[in-house]
Amino acid sequence: MHFFGKSIYYVSPMPQNYLAIDYGERRTGIAFASDSVGIAFPRETIDLKEKSLWVELERLVAENKITDFVLGMPVHPNNHPDSKQKTVEIFAKELHERFPQIELHLQDESYSTQEATAMVGAKGAQSKKNKEKIDKAAAAVILQRFLDAFI
Repeated sequence: MHFFGKSIYYVSPMPQNYLAIDYGERRTGIAFASDSVGIAFPRETIDLKEKSLWVELERLVAENKITDFVLGMPVHPNNHPDSKQKTVEIFAKELHERFPQIELHLQDESYSTQEATAMVGAKGAQSKKNKEKIDKAAAAVILQRFLDAFI
């Protein structure tokens, strides 16, 4: 671009690439977004009986140049932590220790599974295939809430 005979270069800031995690002890839903688009996309569900979550996260971070994690945090109306919240807090600490270079955001995940179930129209939600769809859709719901609030 030229302005009064001088060249002006616009350097865009590095895009933020988000990886959302709907953590579960059996399955973990994953979603992605970039701040340039601002829309969360369900990516995959990691079955923890079949794959190592840490190996999969390392792969996803490297392949997608992830800059930020958004982790769904169970929040209860009475603010009393339960076992799931404590489990997610332990996971959050380990996630931060394993990926200190990636910013970690905690996002209220309240009712994300119900919203995801309605989104995918999962009938027979007990089937493995439907549970996988719901888990990754729930991660997308969590991420979209974060994007809507902060981007």
